[in-house]
Amino acid sequence: MGHDEILSSPAIGTSLSSLIRPCGDRTRAATPPDPTNGPPFGLTFSGGGFRATLAALGVIRLLADAGLLAQVRYVSSVSGGSVANGIMAKAWPEVRKAGYTSAAVDAHIIDPIVDKVSSRSLKHKLVRNIWRIIGSKNRTELLADAFDDWWFDGLDLEQLDPEVRWIINAANVRTGVRFGFERDVLGDYVIGLAPTSGTGVRLATAAAASAAVPGAFARLELPDDIPFPCAAERGRPSLLDGGVYDNTGLEALDSNRYRDVFIVTLNAGGVLTVGSGGSLPIVGDLQRSNSLLYRQSTALRTRWMVERFERYRAAVTAGEEPEPDARRGVLFALASNVPSDDDGAFDAFAARHPEHRDWDGADLAFVPTVFDQLDRKLCRALVYRGWWLTGAALCRYHADDMPLPDLGDGPPLD
Repeated sequence: MGHDEILSSPAIGTSLSSLIRPCGDRTRAATPPDPTNGPPFGLTFSGGGFRATLAALGVIRLLADAGLLAQVRYVSSVSGGSVANGIMAKAWPEVRKAGYTSAAVDAHIIDPIVDKVSSRSLKHKLVRNIWRIIGSKNRTELLADAFDDWWFDGLDLEQLDPEVRWIINAANVRTGVRFGFERDVLGDYVIGLAPTSGTGVRLATAAAASAAVPGAFARLELPDDIPFPCAAERGRPSLLDGGVYDNTGLEALDSNRYRDVFIVTLNAGGVLTVGSGGSLPIVGDLQRSNSLLYRQSTALRTRWMVERFERYRAAVTAGEEPEPDARRGVLFALASNVPSDDDGAFDAFAARHPEHRDWDGADLAFVPTVFDQLDRKLCRALVYRGWWLTGAALCRYHADDMPLPDLGDGPPLD
């Protein structure tokens, strides 16, 4: 059987059980330490180019403003969200040293991204260096080098801070499942997990694999000496954009073993416009079909998680013990509308903090999905949008069990 035939895997719900099974290895990522106060937080950041990166920064800033950032123990990301995840991971020791303050988040996480994205074009940087793929590098490895040059400074996965499980997600096109890069392990449940120790796999490589949009970037092939337990039988990993499999980043944390984790999910993925079908008959139809498949998979995962959130809230409101698979958290997209509430917590938040959801006459959700230079004020508007949505959702749905303090003015808009 050829490696690409592994897509006929029952591990993803199809046919013949003789083709492939979960690897069965027992290697697992280390569990992070419990926070000193309150529940552990898990953040999931979607893909969506720098639009998603910048909005994710707003989530981080809101938690810092609210005094909740020290409780973050899991961050799972895809594509553009993985840039924010990677910079947060690199900066975490400095942020912790400074007491998880908003000023530390600005200095070590937000400003380095805004400064680069607003002053230079990553796309142009890649084009100028395209000659380098004549040798042994491909376009995705070139992207990893660019990430290293701008933000990651050659940091290896195994050097990341162990206080948080940093999970950067790609899609393994040979097994058809999510492939995770973490501090201590990497792999998927079909080929198994391998330790990162001694592999030299960089944080930038993980972020690039997570962001390797099919067509624009090439498959990323990892070194042959990484000992995935079932790779000899099922093929070495071949990686592309994690959003191909799960653009929410939620799968890494949807197991009941994380039922005590408070989930904050930001979906900053692209918006499907009703009636837009593309001008070229074949290409337009293929693009539209791909968008519909993405929308379907994301909508199903989102509805499933929101239903679990609602069951948790209903049980707590009724004074009952939540069911084992009920979950606590919030989920929102850049285009989300937050409705008024009965107790006034959200209305008070919205009165204190204007929404500011438009840019140049259009909703911020329609900012193109690019890794290109963006106007500095647009960068700040996207950060503020992520900040505002996080605060609004917490006030609207968790004002009783997680009341927010005075948040000040929030991140600057200019």
